[in-house]
Amino acid sequence: MIKINKNLKPKKKVIVIGGGIIGLATACRLVQDSFHVTLIDKNKSNNRASIATAGIIGGSSVIPWANDHLWKKIPSMLLSENGPLKVTYPLPANFLSFIYKSRKVGSNLEINKSSKGLAALGLKGWTEWQSLLKPFARLKKFFTQRGCLLYYGDKDEYLNEIKNNNLRRKHGMNIQHLKTKELFLKIPKTCDKNPLATLILKAGHLNNPSKFQDSLINELKKKGLKKISASATGFEMKHNKINNVITTKGKIKCDYAIICSGTGGKDLAKKLGSKISMIPAWGTSIIFKNPKIKINQPILIEKKGFAIVPNGNDLRVAGLVQVGGKTNIRNLKFENILLNQMKKIFGSFKYKGISYATGARPLTPDSLPIIGQSPNYKNVFFNFGHGHWGMTHAPVCATIVSNLICKRRNKINIKPYDASRFN
Repeated sequence: MIKINKNLKPKKKVIVIGGGIIGLATACRLVQDSFHVTLIDKNKSNNRASIATAGIIGGSSVIPWANDHLWKKIPSMLLSENGPLKVTYPLPANFLSFIYKSRKVGSNLEINKSSKGLAALGLKGWTEWQSLLKPFARLKKFFTQRGCLLYYGDKDEYLNEIKNNNLRRKHGMNIQHLKTKELFLKIPKTCDKNPLATLILKAGHLNNPSKFQDSLINELKKKGLKKISASATGFEMKHNKINNVITTKGKIKCDYAIICSGTGGKDLAKKLGSKISMIPAWGTSIIFKNPKIKINQPILIEKKGFAIVPNGNDLRVAGLVQVGGKTNIRNLKFENILLNQMKKIFGSFKYKGISYATGARPLTPDSLPIIGQSPNYKNVFFNFGHGHWGMTHAPVCATIVSNLICKRRNKINIKPYDASRFN
């Protein structure tokens, strides 16, 4: 007769809402902490931010998107045919309120606070990915660390970026300035006569984000992860806890729920009494199949708002921002802008094919994500709103949330990411 050990506690059931890179990293950490994890996600892979991404890890991760430097450039961005920013109708809900808050946190004092909060997450991204993937060693092949180039078309662009580069250094980023000859030892010659660059030495990148995420899901399923293709629509609560997550495929009982659903996190948090200031900012990526130009490390063209990243034998180009308009559809204008900008930098080059993806980045006014326990429900945790930095933040924030559930001390001060800061 088999004796049952009555002292063995059953695994706690955790529901992770959202299957992008933040949700996957969170599920990965929780599986390793011996939770029974159910992942709820409905998105098609080519319509999420973590697919339509550059996939740079730690490339420019301490500079808030909202700053005085940006506001001065917005009029010219909007007027330029090939500019990196478009605003169209219908505008997101509470758009004017969001812009007001963004301007308010754009002062030097607030920028320093946001930069500190971004640095605490972003500068640990590479090492935390290596730690998170220890049980899945074969997935590390998707990651490469060769640094990231910040490219300037001329001396004026370089001088305009000095303030940001000083901020990068202040927060511990190891950077090196490159003259034109030094730059052309690292990349193919460009159409700019005297370009300059800053090399962020410890930055890395993810080759083929789509394949990596599919591979990670498959590995997690082998460890017991359950994935349900559905949308989370609400919660059943009792007192200050939730008992069930309500989905389009029925109710799912849980001990804990973690909201990792990017731009959808705002609406789910609202159902739990938390008002979050956030808007979707749509980005686009294109992949050149077997191009004739070869690049070994990411190149971030900050002035033009996009990045060029190695993607195995292919080349991935991603970036730009559209606020408002219809969602989850191909952005032909942005695709053409990316194509035109690539030609302006490298001239005409041959490739065997091209593919596209579009995704919404969840932007907060202060550039910081929402991480931590729900103020109103003690078994619900937030982990969303990572903007452009989801790939960098994902493993760090996965550990933060797991530590909170397991009542372990976090080495990072998480107060700056508290949901109540918007109230």
